Amino acid sequence: MGHPAHPATVHFPITTTLLTGGLDAVYFLSTYAPTATAVASTFKTFSIAISPSLFPVLSYYTTILTLLFSAPAVATGAQQLMPVIKRDGFSSKKAKVGVAHALINDITVVGALYNWWSRRSNAGFIPSNENVLVSTLLAVPATLFAAYLGGSLVYIYGMGFQNRNVKKTQ
Repeated sequence: MGHPAHPATVHFPITTTLLTGGLDAVYFLSTYAPTATAVASTFKTFSIAISPSLFPVLSYYTTILTLLFSAPAVATGAQQLMPVIKRDGFSSKKAKVGVAHALINDITVVGALYNWWSRRSNAGFIPSNENVLVSTLLAVPATLFAAYLGGSLVYIYGMGFQNRNVKKTQ
């Protein structure tokens, strides 16, 4: 194949990470006394038929999907970044942004792993306050920032745009 595989692998873990954070946030707000009435009223107003009490199960499984989808994204990202590091070391801005992108994504994967591990034996996969903090206040902003850095790698630094199969002609 003449194009990098990494861009094709990143959309699912981004989506499942954001979905997990959203589900955990709504579940937390639906059980937190000062906001529970507002969440119930919003669900009723918009005729949302699914109960927030199902959100812990859904977010637990989206966490598993995040972990599964992250494996190919991490592997293909490392495969694409390693030649840049070998060529430039850590002196180029492209390599520095690539490493920051990778490390931030690694933090979100470790957070997902923590959430899966700590919730796996809870009845109904109910998240603790720490799980909610990890999925909403750590993983969501980190994922969005890492996606921004990934976009910078492509659109500012030209990552993935090398013409590997094109012969130079003079």
